[in-house]
This record gives sequence, structure tokens and C-alpha cells, in this order.
Amino acid sequence: MVEVFRNAPITEALIDIRTQLPEGASLTHLETLHAQIQAGYPQKQKRLMLEGAVKFEEGQEPLTTARHQVVGYLFTSVDGAQVVQFRLDGFSFSRLRPYTRWEQIYPEAKRLWDIYRTNTKPLLVNRLATRYINSIEIPTKRFDYDDYFSAAPRIPPGLPQLLSHFFTRLVIPFPDDGATAIVIQTPHEKPDPTKSAVILDIDVSAEVSLASNDAKIDEILATLRKVKNEIFFGSITERAKDLFR
Repeated sequence: MVEVFRNAPITEALIDIRTQLPEGASLTHLETLHAQIQAGYPQKQKRLMLEGAVKFEEGQEPLTTARHQVVGYLFTSVDGAQVVQFRLDGFSFSRLRPYTRWEQIYPEAKRLWDIYRTNTKPLLVNRLATRYINSIEIPTKRFDYDDYFSAAPRIPPGLPQLLSHFFTRLVIPFPDDGATAIVIQTPHEKPDPTKSAVILDIDVSAEVSLASNDAKIDEILATLRKVKNEIFFGSITERAKDLFR
């Protein structure tokens, strides 16, 4: 059984479902769906995507262009702890800190997904993902990474054993589960002079080809969460777990 922490380090837990919508799906249609969830999610924002390009011409400086494109809407709960995205390329649900439990947040994500899929009628679901961003807060500025992480960054012997920054990104296939995980570790700069923090970002996804009402969606998302748990508990030590208990 997975241990449930009293003070979980999760800053954001995200469920993402990528879709192919019918031709003619519009931002206006997505915006009208707000009326169905407005009581619980009154705040509305446009979801922007940044597109950029670099043009090279002989004898001239590279010309960089960028533009913002609206791809959907974000709707935020009254307390700011939950955010749902209705986009032209899919649906996302985020639970921000304080995190509760999967058994509490998934039914809400599923309820909102049902509103999205019933009204947009996706032709296909082509990707599923769960992403958990953790901030491991350590109550000191000087510590040994090996005390808290099972795959801590290493400095070669003979060099000064001091580390001011690092960034690791692992891409790990899980063939038995049909999933791929991207795991990132990097320091999180905190203004508190007495504490340190390390980001442990775990993004687990599966490429699929499913109807939007297929029961396998629930099963696959549960599997992706299981893989996420394996990575999380495999990445930290008992001393790290004591920080959350």
C-alpha cells in the first residue's frame, strides 16, 4: 500500500488528456462551456501558446519572430486550488497545494472531463498523462544530497565537493505499462535563508488511440499514477520521507 503523507510535497498534480476534435471546433464553443462549471470555477483566463520562428538570410542577422495564439481557456476554482483547461487539443485538470488524495481529485477531474468530451465530441483520444511536480523542502542550506535522494548529482573525485546548481532530465520507458516517464531534478531557489528545496518533476505519459468514452482511459491513468508512485518512492530516501510525515 502506498504511504499517504500528512504534508505531501506536491505543488501541482496534473491529469492531461490530449484529443483530436472534429473539424470546426472553436474557441467560442469552449468558452460557452464555462456556464456549466462557473459556480465552482468562476475565474476565466485565455490559454495561450507561444509560437516562434527564426529566419536566416545570408549576410544578415537572424530574424526572430514570435506570436501568442489562444488555444483554449483556464477556469480556476474559488479557492485557487484547482484549475481546469478546456483546449482545442485537449483537457487538463490541476490540483495545486495543498494536495489531498487521488481518490478525491480524480472524481472531480472525471466529472469535468465528461463535460468537455460530451460537448466537444472528440474524434480520438491520442495521449494520456499524469504529472506531479514536487518541491522537496530541506530545513537547512548545507546538506548532503545523498541523505535525501537515491539518485543525487555527483561531482567527480578530486574536484571541490561544492554544488551551486544542477539539472538532470531522465527519459525512462516502462514497456510493461505502455508508458514513458520524464523525470527532472533541479534546485528550487527559495528566499528563505534557512531552507533549501529541490524540484522533483515526474511526468508519465502513454500514447493511445481511444474513443473518448472508452473505459480504458480510467485504467491507463491509474497505471500512469502507479508508475509515478514507483518513481517518486524510488527517488527519495527515508530521511526525505520523514520531512512529509
